[in-house]
Amino acid sequence: MRSRTRIIASAAIILVIVSSYLSWKTFERRGYSLSGADGISHPDDAHFTQPTERPGVVHEFVQRPVLSYNEAVEVNKKTCPAEGVNFDEGTVTENEKTKAWRRVTSDKISDWRKNIAEYLDQKQNETQQKLTSESILAADGHGKAAKVGRGIVMAAGDHASVVRARTNIRLLRSYNCSLPIEIFNFQGEISGPDKRLLEELSLLEQRSEDRMNHGGVTVTIRVAEGVQKGKDWKAFHIKAAAIQQSSFDEILYLDTDSYLLRNPEYLFESKQWKDTGLMLWPDYTKSHATNPIWRLVGQQCRNEYEGESGQIFISRTLHQDVLWVAEYFAVKHHQFYGFLGGDRDSFRAAALLLGKKWTGPGRLNAAAGVVLNNPQGGGHTMLQSDPEGKWLFVHANLIKHAQFERPLWARIHRAAQDKFAGESTYGDVHPPNDGLGNGVKLRVVYQPMMSTVMSTFDGYDEAAVVVENWDSYEELKGFEDRWFGFGGAH
Repeated sequence: MRSRTRIIASAAIILVIVSSYLSWKTFERRGYSLSGADGISHPDDAHFTQPTERPGVVHEFVQRPVLSYNEAVEVNKKTCPAEGVNFDEGTVTENEKTKAWRRVTSDKISDWRKNIAEYLDQKQNETQQKLTSESILAADGHGKAAKVGRGIVMAAGDHASVVRARTNIRLLRSYNCSLPIEIFNFQGEISGPDKRLLEELSLLEQRSEDRMNHGGVTVTIRVAEGVQKGKDWKAFHIKAAAIQQSSFDEILYLDTDSYLLRNPEYLFESKQWKDTGLMLWPDYTKSHATNPIWRLVGQQCRNEYEGESGQIFISRTLHQDVLWVAEYFAVKHHQFYGFLGGDRDSFRAAALLLGKKWTGPGRLNAAAGVVLNNPQGGGHTMLQSDPEGKWLFVHANLIKHAQFERPLWARIHRAAQDKFAGESTYGDVHPPNDGLGNGVKLRVVYQPMMSTVMSTFDGYDEAAVVVENWDSYEELKGFEDRWFGFGGAH
């Protein structure tokens, strides 16, 4: 039996190496490979293997041709046009003005790739050594428990995020969710009162009557090791560390302001999860031809919305290497977060770098919020769906930046063309999925308050944007009352 297992593993390694070689052999002169039928490198063409089976992929990643800035832009513009596309205009314009992305040399790209490969190699060696040590300890009866089971990971360190976490947990309990929760914070970050507030959530579960009244959710407070809170921009880099250090194998990472509309456990039983073990959700902005990420991963730009990390489903068993790359981006956030939008697109970038397949929602995200004088404005929430296109996450990421009148959730603005074709989901850019949301733009405005405005680009039919009432969807009815009832603060 063991001999047969070794033969299968060896065959998998050979298959990965050969497939990687063949998929990249057809490079154009000083250009990227075009592996999809439509000239785009698709996740469906990627290999789906465990990190220990992928040494050939990492080696091949380092060897991919490095294009100059001008060469990369010329290649990328063929698949990522900017006309009528909602890319991150502010970031792109700023980098064109300062020439920051243009000044990223080919030598710098090569160094980044080598450093990432060395980091992966280091982590792989550390893991093997740890497994060996734990096996020895286990034989003596002193081994540590393996990372098993499913659970939810959050990060909360200041008072506002602690209050949001409490509301989120109360919502989960009301849905009879049984997933355990681990909440991470930086060393010395959390105040005494906030720590006691979180500990009270955990202590509730020690009494059997509370377990009966509040569902099976248990809460554990943990300190993220090996990372320090940054003083610049936002301290996003705790996210990768929190996921990495959690005690779970199958993980739902959840921002404290990304609220569930129902028990999320069914997603762990979905076809999409079983097919990939990695589920990501899109942001409002599409990839841009000038972004250095394409030179780094050595691929042609994908006509696809960038990722957002308010919610991530990931299997550690299948995607430990993705976590390592995302962790490396976080450790070196001064180098990478400027073109990854903080941590938000780092998990998609890691999957692309490693040729990993992912899946996600069955429709694009919508902008939801209040009714203002401007019928297009007032968006403060990123509404995300499940793989079937039913709304699941209320990611209220801008509520904390302004004071809105009630009802907080009254309108939804979405692209008329927002459904992925057939049974495909986010992560599939085969036509017509590559054209979803075309002609629709979303901008952040600051008057009368910080919010989003969704509209159409000049020359596009205004019908490209659909405006709907929040209560027109059954799954959204009553959410605001529940949110405030469970301590939602605004």
